[in-house]
Amino acid sequence: MSQRDGNNEIYSIRSDGSDLRNLTQNPDNDAVPEWSPDGQRIAFQSLRGGASDVYVMNADGSQQTNLTQNPESDVAPSWSPDGEMIVFASERDGGNTDIYVMNADGTEVTRLTDNPAHDLDPAWSPSGDQIAFVSRRDGNHEIYVMSVDGSGQTNLSNSPASELSPAWSPDATLMAFSSNRDGDREIYVMSALDGSGATNLTNRPASGDIEPAWSNDGRLLAFSSDRDGDLDLHLMNADGSNQRSLATIPGFDRFPNFAPEAPPTVEIPALGSMGLALLVASLLAAAFGVLGDRKNHGEVNPPR
Repeated sequence: MSQRDGNNEIYSIRSDGSDLRNLTQNPDNDAVPEWSPDGQRIAFQSLRGGASDVYVMNADGSQQTNLTQNPESDVAPSWSPDGEMIVFASERDGGNTDIYVMNADGTEVTRLTDNPAHDLDPAWSPSGDQIAFVSRRDGNHEIYVMSVDGSGQTNLSNSPASELSPAWSPDATLMAFSSNRDGDREIYVMSALDGSGATNLTNRPASGDIEPAWSNDGRLLAFSSDRDGDLDLHLMNADGSNQRSLATIPGFDRFPNFAPEAPPTVEIPALGSMGLALLVASLLAAAFGVLGDRKNHGEVNPPR
């Protein structure tokens, strides 16, 4: 997402930084995009109805539709691998943030977590059998995983630090995430099976690196960073090498999400298989509510 037009909007851009397109073109704040597995739709959260709701639109920005239509905050959508369901975070039951799942048309909403602590930032695994999320139930933000029916909720990161923004690798063997366990907010990767082997990929002191996203082939990671002043989008190899800036136009650019390989019958103007759906955070992004790293850390400086 980007604030470059004065408010939070969802943009598409090629991985070389070209063909920037404003997809939402709405005066209210739109954030946290995620491509559907078939590349035809994008789910996102929007404040246009007065409260934050989960919306979907076609890949070209047309037919923007409110799926949740709830007076409480519904945020952070993530598609199931078959595109039939969407998991999201919501405050709809008493103001505590929990994880819910619904059909991709907004019907049959089911609560998956029910914990006094906030559960945030869900991410459906590419294998389809697990959902990662962030929880404060142990006193700090940590990465948890659970089965898609909500059972087997397990702390994966097991760290005293603040861990945010879980992102599954395409083969579901690794989990990228943002952590301050070495003092600065940086991008790490660990085993998605047991949380072992946590490795600092960005390893850049005095910078805030957040919101990792894998390329479809698992060779690249996109992320947001304030290392050059503003929060901008960056790319690196999956081992942390060759870190480079993708978007450096003034204004905050955040929440990268790679487009899947589009079927030949689907036209996505100016994108292609390496396109990115982007979001940008501004001071106004805090209005999305206290719902986790890529949902409510809309502050000027990323979380430390």
